[in-house]
Amino acid sequence: MQLRLILQWMTIFLFFIVALVMELAPWPVGFQAFKPAWLVLVLTYWVLAIPNKINIGVAFWIGLIWDLVLGSTLGIHALVLSTVFYFIAKNHLILRNLSLWFQSLLIIIFVFLIRFSIFLVELFLHSATFNWQEIFGAIASGILWPWVFLLMRKVRRKVGLH
Repeated sequence: MQLRLILQWMTIFLFFIVALVMELAPWPVGFQAFKPAWLVLVLTYWVLAIPNKINIGVAFWIGLIWDLVLGSTLGIHALVLSTVFYFIAKNHLILRNLSLWFQSLLIIIFVFLIRFSIFLVELFLHSATFNWQEIFGAIASGILWPWVFLLMRKVRRKVGLH
């Protein structure tokens, strides 16, 4: 039983590590705008799948780690992620019963909302400009959502996470 619990938490931890590495992976200059929000996709899946284990507190800590790794002002990502994932966690029963394609549309909205909120906080703290090509990254995240969802669900069921 203890070994199974360790395997389950290591699976979740591994998904977050892979998502963080994919966030940091360099993309060609012309395709930088199409970079999906991997951490948001992984965090969204876990909040919808097991909201009693992965919740707003985890979103806050992931945001802090993301701030440390990116070298941005400490707390910006933590604030935005915990605020957005509060609404996702609050409505997780409704959201996970929607079709994958409708969830994809919501992912586009969530990713754009997160990126725009980060811009607003940075604008409030110091001068910042918004790159409207962020919409392409949100669309890419929405297109990838069904495949990310199905892959992570298969792995979650394989390790017995409920």
